[in-house]
Amino acid sequence: MRRWPLPPLLDEWPWAVRIVLVGILPMGFGFLCGALLGSSGALFLGLQVLAALGGYFAGFEHSRPLHARMRGVLGGLLFGGGILIGHHAVGGSDQGLIPDPELIQLVITATLGALLGTLGAHTRRRIESVGDAGGST
Repeated sequence: MRRWPLPPLLDEWPWAVRIVLVGILPMGFGFLCGALLGSSGALFLGLQVLAALGGYFAGFEHSRPLHARMRGVLGGLLFGGGILIGHHAVGGSDQGLIPDPELIQLVITATLGALLGTLGAHTRRRIESVGDAGGST
C-alpha cells in the first residue's frame, strides 16, 4: 500500500492544464528566476533547486521514461529561455551564474530537464511495481 497516491498521468489532464504544466509553468518560473538573478545569486540558486524538484516530479506524470525525457527537454528549454528573458528584462548582474555564451544555458537546462524527468518516470515505475508486487498474494 502506498502512503501517497501517484499524480495523474499527463495525458489524463485536460489539454488546458497540460499547456500550463508543460509550457507556461516552466517558462514563467524561469522568467521569475532570471528576473531575481540581478538582486540575489543565492536566491537564484535556491530557486534552481525548486526547479530541479519540479523537473523530477514532472517525470512522475509519465509512465514511459522516453516521454518524460522529451517533456524534460522541452521544459528545460522553456525554463532556460525564461531565465534569459527574465534576466534581460530586469537587468542587473548575472552574479557569474549565466554561462558565456548565454545559449549554453539552454543546453544545461534541457539536459538537466531530460535527466530529471527520466529519473522521475523511473521512480514512478519502481513505485508502481512495488505496489503491484505488494498487492498480490
